[in-house]
Amino acid sequence: MRELYIVLYAPSSVQKLIDFLKTVYTVENAVPVVVKPFGAAAQVGVPEAHRISYKLGKPLIILPELKDLHSILNCETVYYVSEEGVNKNLHELLGEAKQRKTAIVVGSGEQEPSRKEIEGFTIVWPREIPRGIPSTALTGILVYELTRI
Repeated sequence: MRELYIVLYAPSSVQKLIDFLKTVYTVENAVPVVVKPFGAAAQVGVPEAHRISYKLGKPLIILPELKDLHSILNCETVYYVSEEGVNKNLHELLGEAKQRKTAIVVGSGEQEPSRKEIEGFTIVWPREIPRGIPSTALTGILVYELTRI
C-alpha cells in the first residue's frame, strides 16, 4: 500500500482533533494530517496531539495550507470529501487511494475551504454514507472500511 494521508481541515475543537487522531491511528499505514487548525485546536489541541503521537510512536503532520498536500507531501491524488461532491462507491474510492500516494480530506464542519484552496482536488461523496454525518463519524467509517479492503 502506498502512503495514505487522512486529513482534517480547519478544526477549532480540541476534542474533535484528538478524536480524529485516535481514529486514524487505529489503522496501519494511514498518516493523520491536520491542516489549518485554529482557536483552541491550534493552541491546546496540536500540542496534545503531538504528545499522543510521540507516546504511541506514530506520525503526525500539521500543515498550514491544503496546497501543501501536493507541494510538501507530494500526493499524487487528493480527494476532498464533501456533500456537494460526485457520488462515488466507497470501496472504489478507497481502493484507488491505496494504489498511489493519496490524501483524503475531511472538513471539520467548522470552516470549509474556499474553491481556490480545493482547486485541482477530486471532490467526492461516498454514496454509501448518509449526508449530514459529522466529520468524526465520517473519519471512523473511512478508517473502518480501509481495514476491510
